[in-house]
Amino acid sequence: MDIHKDEKAKKLTAKTKTAKRGEKKQRPGKLLRRKSLKSVGSFMNKIFKTLAHFGDVDPPDAEDDDGGFRDSCTFTANSGNFEGNNQVAGERVVKKTLSSRGPMKERLSWCYGEKTPGVLGLKNHGNTCFMNAVVQCLSNTDLLAEYLGLGQYKSDFAQRVNGIVKNEDAQHVRGEMTEQLACLVRALWTLEYTPQLSVEFKSTVSKYSSQFRGNSQQDALEFLLWLLDRVHEDVSSSPNCNNNKAKASAKGPGGAEDAPVLGSANAPQHRGPGGPHSFVQEHFQAQYKSSLTCPHCLKQSNTFDPFLCISLPIPLRQTRPLCVTLVFSAKGQRYLRIGLAVPLLGSLACLRRMVADEGKISPDQVILTEIYPTGFRRSFFDEDDLTSIADSDVIYAFQAPPLCRRGGPLQFSGYPLSLPSSPFSSGPEGQRLPPSGFLSSEFLNHGGAGKVLLLVCNAAGTGQHAVRFGPPYFMLEDRNIPWEQLQQSVLAKLRYLMINGTQAQNAGVLFKIRVVGGLAPHSYLSPQDSRPLCHPAVDRALKFCGTGGPPHVKLIIEWDHKTKERVFGSIQEEVTRDAESVRIQHQQHLQQHSCTLDECFQLYTKEEQLAPDDAWRCPHCQQLQQGTVKMSLWTLPDILILHLKRFR
Repeated sequence: MDIHKDEKAKKLTAKTKTAKRGEKKQRPGKLLRRKSLKSVGSFMNKIFKTLAHFGDVDPPDAEDDDGGFRDSCTFTANSGNFEGNNQVAGERVVKKTLSSRGPMKERLSWCYGEKTPGVLGLKNHGNTCFMNAVVQCLSNTDLLAEYLGLGQYKSDFAQRVNGIVKNEDAQHVRGEMTEQLACLVRALWTLEYTPQLSVEFKSTVSKYSSQFRGNSQQDALEFLLWLLDRVHEDVSSSPNCNNNKAKASAKGPGGAEDAPVLGSANAPQHRGPGGPHSFVQEHFQAQYKSSLTCPHCLKQSNTFDPFLCISLPIPLRQTRPLCVTLVFSAKGQRYLRIGLAVPLLGSLACLRRMVADEGKISPDQVILTEIYPTGFRRSFFDEDDLTSIADSDVIYAFQAPPLCRRGGPLQFSGYPLSLPSSPFSSGPEGQRLPPSGFLSSEFLNHGGAGKVLLLVCNAAGTGQHAVRFGPPYFMLEDRNIPWEQLQQSVLAKLRYLMINGTQAQNAGVLFKIRVVGGLAPHSYLSPQDSRPLCHPAVDRALKFCGTGGPPHVKLIIEWDHKTKERVFGSIQEEVTRDAESVRIQHQQHLQQHSCTLDECFQLYTKEEQLAPDDAWRCPHCQQLQQGTVKMSLWTLPDILILHLKRFR
């Protein structure tokens, strides 16, 4: 009875094992997702099983760690095969095989010691870091590592044309690039890598692509796509396969276009009759969907395209810090350095509004200029681009003085410290009158008895060798005044800085006046001219003023060093107070900007509207429409390549 029960139990166990094997066979052949090879799992198990039949493997000596393979087999780099030494293997006594030495971790520790299979650097052969990076990524992709490392690609080399298998030499030449890549991947995982292998790999790459010849640095993504395309050509199952990425769409109900039908040119393809032509297409290729929606009829057109790689834009910080020194026309507060978070892209009109908001003044009053250590350089107008201002540029924003008219000519109230005393003008009997308007192009060029707004700074020396000193300021002067009166107006603004103001007032010509702006780089006003502010250089400077802010002329007062020391002594730069916004913007933009992969995908799939020049003719409305375009992923591959864009 016991024997009979034992036989039944054995039969039941055998049926159970057979059923389990049957269930395994019914699983789909395509492997959708696998774990990473960082755990050195199934792939290394298969490597051990592949090498186990070569014989016994003795523990390596401490002085000569050969990776555990050299005694049992010889690795041939050119062919990528492992050739066993039959004579030696036959004489040895079988002690322990690789498959019987306990858990994977212990076997790996015994074979490699402290080394980890697959974790091995590649020698740089002269700017080949882009090539090495791609090989390392592919080597640590489990599906491709198994396909290459275990020689599975060789079955795809046997192609038939009219039922006749191609000769072996033709196969070898045709698959040379794939053979070299597989050889390199195997060497990394068996720790048999030598620099000669990567030299041969680079030589083979140069043989098939002129772009990657030589020692110049190349783009890693371009090389990756080229390498995958080369492997695809090597292992494609049909020499006449069509690899064109043709677009296709199928109209669905409601005017929208449905997903492509399985088996069409745009549908995901699977191995088998009529399926994909290579391992690359099966595991790397998928499809994205581009949806174009008409804003009028809301009909949608969908287009499906294959892809091997997704280039994801990195959400960058959209602002940058910029410090601007405000020069107020008020008496109490003269100079203030403010911090602004200006957009990366935009016009100067945006900066002008931001400065006006921060200073609580009108944008029409703001004059934006750049000041070098030698003096004024350029002015900015609304049509200029924000990118023309670098982070290190010294930008000044002058508040143009307000003007009022009351029973006579326009009056301007000045202050000895180079600035008007108040935004209000004084009328008869000393009453305070509100400003009636600001400087305008019409007033400066035609009205106001030909008055002109002058931005002035002082410098010691001449031309490019001049060194600016003292604070910049502005003046409003009649263009018909003579040189003597112009000089007295300049000295009146600087009287508070002088050592002996009376001595300077009685001197002759103390300085030269250079006009900045216009075509001529060095235009000087002449003391002998009866009306120096009517000089053609002044007219050119006014003509070159663009939109935004009052028209103005920039003047540099050039003092010789002896006169400067005699009149001003060792004058220091102006004292500028920093607003709290300078510290806030500095701290905010010093913080490291981070983003998630989800944010990158959100930016990639963000809906965008077509530009007017790219208007699309809706097939339903029969009119040009600025439709909205949205990208989305229709299918995903087994191996998804993500390319992160680092540049703007």
